[in-house]
Amino acid sequence: MRIDRIRLANFCGVEAAEVRFAPTGVTIVHGPNEAGKSTLMLAMGVLFDYRDDSNHNVVRSTKPVNRDAGAEVEADVEVGGVRFSYFKRFHKNRETRLAIHGLHPENLSGREAHERVQEILGASVDTALWQALRITQGRNLDMPELHNQPALAQALDRAAGAARSGEKEEALFDAARAEYARYYTPTGMEGKDSLVPARRRADETAQAVEGLTTQLKAVEDDVAKFAQLERTVATQRRGIGALEAAQKAAQASWEAVAKLAAECERAKAARELADQALAAARSAVERRAELAAAVATAVSHAAGASARHARTAEELAGASLALDEGRTRRDAAQASAAAREAEERLGLANLNYRKEAFELLLMEERLGHVRRADADAVAATAVLETSLINEKRRNAIREAEIALKTQQAVLGAAAPRLLVTALAAHRSVIDGAALDLAAGESREFAVPGPLAVNIAGVAELRVDPGSSARELHEAVDAAQAALDKACAKAGVASPAEAETALAALLEARRTVAERDRVTTQHLRDLTRDALAQRIDVTRAKTAAYLAGRDSALPLPDSADDAATLHAAAVVAANAARNALKGTEAAWTQVQEHHTRCREAHAANVALEERARGDHTQATARLDAERAALADDALNTTLATATAAAGAAQARHAAAEAAIGAADLATTRAIFDTAAAALANAQAQQGSAERDLIALQARLDMVGDKGLAEALAEAERASFEAADSLARLLRHAGAARLLFETLRSEQEAMRRAYVAPLRE
Repeated sequence: MRIDRIRLANFCGVEAAEVRFAPTGVTIVHGPNEAGKSTLMLAMGVLFDYRDDSNHNVVRSTKPVNRDAGAEVEADVEVGGVRFSYFKRFHKNRETRLAIHGLHPENLSGREAHERVQEILGASVDTALWQALRITQGRNLDMPELHNQPALAQALDRAAGAARSGEKEEALFDAARAEYARYYTPTGMEGKDSLVPARRRADETAQAVEGLTTQLKAVEDDVAKFAQLERTVATQRRGIGALEAAQKAAQASWEAVAKLAAECERAKAARELADQALAAARSAVERRAELAAAVATAVSHAAGASARHARTAEELAGASLALDEGRTRRDAAQASAAAREAEERLGLANLNYRKEAFELLLMEERLGHVRRADADAVAATAVLETSLINEKRRNAIREAEIALKTQQAVLGAAAPRLLVTALAAHRSVIDGAALDLAAGESREFAVPGPLAVNIAGVAELRVDPGSSARELHEAVDAAQAALDKACAKAGVASPAEAETALAALLEARRTVAERDRVTTQHLRDLTRDALAQRIDVTRAKTAAYLAGRDSALPLPDSADDAATLHAAAVVAANAARNALKGTEAAWTQVQEHHTRCREAHAANVALEERARGDHTQATARLDAERAALADDALNTTLATATAAAGAAQARHAAAEAAIGAADLATTRAIFDTAAAALANAQAQQGSAERDLIALQARLDMVGDKGLAEALAEAERASFEAADSLARLLRHAGAARLLFETLRSEQEAMRRAYVAPLRE
């Protein structure tokens, strides 16, 4: 198995990292502490050992703590001749991808991809040895599980210096482990098929013995309680006879006393009737006196009411005159206040008109700025949409131009030079161009390529600069081609045109940006249509105001003039309103005084009429009463009722004395106590008899169950279960002792493997 590459993203504390391993030899990953070296080992284990939906603690520990992202691991692996790329993302947006390369490529995902990788590893990798060899820095060196790896165990034995375990020892250890497994789980807990059922059987039989013992004890308690109840019922039956005789005697005494109480009640009723007759006679006498007093009072009230009537009539006349004068002053103040308020409203309307007119002017200017900026931006937008140039392409053209000039300079500096000196005046032809030279004159030429020289028709020379000059010339051509390509990509013909086009592009951008700035500044939170609509609405309002204004006063020239006039109108209106308030307050006082006088006069008129009516009615009632019964006859009736009430009171007092001597309360208490004692005794006897019947039925039901025999059988089963558990525990303890002893020896032997494994 070989891992060529591993990549991490959002894994533990590693945001992004990738490590490629050399195809041969050993790759050492080095770095400072907490750089993520151990995280690579953890990532390989998580990638191959866990599915992307695993909730294992190891997988949860890989989630990044400072961002909400899924931990990612990807590796390029070659196993048993199979090369594949394996990717997993955990926690969030879980995903598993497998791409197998080669002659038979495969692309799998999800659980199918995980199972395919496990299949490839199982066919070619000793996974136990691979896991044993994952040794992470800073962690304890744990021993691998070798009981299923005999070849590795024997190799480690040899590396340790001696083969201390063979097939016989392994067979003995396996047998001891198998016997131990009959009684215990791998974690040391009691086995569900051996010790646990035996212990459960022992507990169940012991609980059965305890339950039957409890039931038998309850039956014995019921037998004793039954005998006690029989004695209690017999005693209660004897006591009820005596209670019945006492109750009958108390009842006879109570009936005799009750007759005296009835006679006392009748005497009391007769006394109450006599008292009522006496009260009625006294009430009639008092009423006759009240009627006579009412006639005298009515005469006095009628005289007083007449005097008050005259006085309030005079006061009402004066209040009516004052009311008319106050109304006149109030009406005048109201008219003045209305005129000043109209002037105030006109001033406010003029001020609002001037403000709206000024606002209209400002909004029209704002919209004009925006529309001019829009018009300027139309052409600039066309430049932005059609121009191919940008800073990156301009820089590429500059770099290509610099490269071309550099190659040209190199070519000019490194190319061979031809120096021609005329010994005598003559004409030469150099590369097809005629050259006249005077005697002693010299001329120097660069030789970038093959050059033909004809000297005065006498000799012809050919100069070849060689391969280095050709290479320099080709470099110049390549640089020129690169420059032409960069210019074509930018849509220009030369670097100068590129600079001009870029300047135009930048100017177009500034124009569009200026349009946006102007739009933001002047429109703010409005759109162009909304601003235009506001302008139309404001223009219509100002025009409507001018059309509907009907005041003869001239319109102020400016908002400041309108504000000054409006302020003066407000002052005048406030003064008029204050004056009106004073007048209305005075009017209110006069009105209230008039109302009080009118109400007082009306009340006195009514009182006078009522006093006269009361006098007439009182006189009529007194005359009617005397016609029905004269004053002397009324006094005689009162004397007769007084005598009858005294006789009835004497009879009632005698009856109460007789009741007091008989002690009514004590006799009633004795009767109630005797009745209650009898009822209580009868209730207790009934309850005891019901308990006796229920206990008899329960004893009859339990008598047929054979509790003693069942208890004996349960005790036998409990003894057998406890004995079986004890034997099983002895066997299990022996198996544990043997297995743990052999395992301890084996662990002591395998600790010798640690040094070879470390090496």
